[in-house]
Amino acid sequence: MKTKLKITFPAHLTSTPLTYILVKEFDLMINILKADIDFNHIGNILYEITGEIDKIDLTLKHLKTLGVKCELIKSTIAIDEKLCTDCGLCISVCFSQALTIGEPDWALDFDTDKCVGCNHCVPVCPSRAIYEIASQ
Repeated sequence: MKTKLKITFPAHLTSTPLTYILVKEFDLMINILKADIDFNHIGNILYEITGEIDKIDLTLKHLKTLGVKCELIKSTIAIDEKLCTDCGLCISVCFSQALTIGEPDWALDFDTDKCVGCNHCVPVCPSRAIYEIASQ
C-alpha cells in the first residue's frame, strides 16, 4: 500500500529519529515530502509511505503512543478542464509544485505524483474547476 501520512509531534520528540524508527522497526519505505522541524518546538512531517497495510496500522498505533498526531491523507484533486481558465491562482498555494503553468501553451498542468493532498488549491480556484476526490 502507498499512502501519505502527516505527523505532528511534540517538542520533546524533536531529537527522536522518528523516520529511522519507521524504516527499521516497521519496514516501511519512506519519502519525506515536506518537513518543518525546529529543535524543542512542535514538528511536522509529510511522508509518502509504502508498505504492508498491517505494518502501516502498527506504525500509526506506535506513533500515537508516543504522543504523535497522525493523519492519513486520503484525498487528492481533479481539475475540470472545461471550467479552468488557466489563471494560475492555484499554483501560488501549491507548495509541492504539483500544479504548474509554463511554456509552450501556458496551460495549467497537474502532476498527480507530486500532489500531497493538502487541497489548498480548491478554495482559491475562482471558476471552481478544482475539486477534491477520494484517493484510490
